[in-house]
Amino acid sequence: MPAIFELLYREYCRARLAEMRKQLLIATERAQALDADHHPADRGDDDKTDIHRQPDYRAPH
Repeated sequence: MPAIFELLYREYCRARLAEMRKQLLIATERAQALDADHHPADRGDDDKTDIHRQPDYRAPH
């Protein structure tokens, strides 16, 4: 009887470990996809900002 429990426990552990590995692979793929979508700023981005514009002090409509 203890051999059956040991066999079941090993199978449970194997399946659980496979599931954890699968989750890690999914998390890694998501992180890589996010990194691919993100582009680092370059010097050209500085020219696109509106910091040199004067603020608009008019009352909102």
